[in-house]
Amino acid sequence: MVLLTLNRRVQARVRGQVVLYVSGAVVLLGTSAALAVLEVERTAPGAEITTFGDALWWTMTTVTTVGYGDYYPVTGQGKLIAAGLMIAGIALLGVVTGSIASWFVDRFGGLEQSMSASADATRRLDAESDQLRAEIVALREEITALRAEVASRDSR
Repeated sequence: MVLLTLNRRVQARVRGQVVLYVSGAVVLLGTSAALAVLEVERTAPGAEITTFGDALWWTMTTVTTVGYGDYYPVTGQGKLIAAGLMIAGIALLGVVTGSIASWFVDRFGGLEQSMSASADATRRLDAESDQLRAEIVALREEITALRAEVASRDSR
């Protein structure tokens, strides 16, 4: 039980570190991609991404796979940056999803173990209760027999 508690604490700490690192990676990746795409797109003819705000918005919609289509790269370099951002964004979202799933499994896995332990304890208590009832019945029968024996001695 102590090892289980320690294991859960370690898992929670590791999960917290993963979330922190992934969050930092998302911010770093998003800012880098926004700056990179802005650099190659802002002077291109027909470019939609001409300000840092536009680049950040495009990065956000690309990483989250929403992709509204209101901003998109028109240069080859911009499209290459977009492809890299899409791959990295999907990978990072996979890590986030995996961390959330791991948290649910840990929470409900512990609940399942607690329920199993409770069921075992209930079975043991039921068995003890049955034994005690049988013992009470036997003691009552013995008391009845002893009373009858005492009554027969008194009547002599």
